[in-house]
Amino acid sequence: MSWINDDFDKIIEKMFKRFGMDPTMDPDDPNVRTWSYGYTMTMGPDGKPVVSEFGTGLPQAGLPQAGFTLDEPTMETLSQVDIDRENGRVRLLVEMPGVTKESIKIKATDNRVRISAGNETKDYDTEIPIDAEVDPNSAKATYNNGVLDLTLKLVKAPEEDGVDVKVE
Repeated sequence: MSWINDDFDKIIEKMFKRFGMDPTMDPDDPNVRTWSYGYTMTMGPDGKPVVSEFGTGLPQAGLPQAGFTLDEPTMETLSQVDIDRENGRVRLLVEMPGVTKESIKIKATDNRVRISAGNETKDYDTEIPIDAEVDPNSAKATYNNGVLDLTLKLVKAPEEDGVDVKVE
């Protein structure tokens, strides 16, 4: 099974070359630029999937190049929404490193939350759908170690779709 490791190494090497990077570069070198990108997929209130991108922005032409610039300076957040039916609350955890709690602005409605924050080097602006009805006036938020923790009171939990099927 050593061919798997060899192929994997070749794939990684190709990716580095394609991105215009040298895998032997020193990450502390000021000429080395980094970026991050990812996506989350959640279910929207209408039952349809919602795909949200996050990261430091997409490089031009879809791939990073040596000396690339970011398409947009706004960074997307990595977020998680938990609906606690038993305790009647919804909790959002949002990663927003590098900003102060004073710069964070939160606007909540009954089924979504818009969060923005920034400083000289980072700007965040994201809207997070909530698959439930919440009371926006009950919102309480804390910010610690780059993570925003937002709790809202649950008004109406999402209804489960589907039909129960008996297993024989």
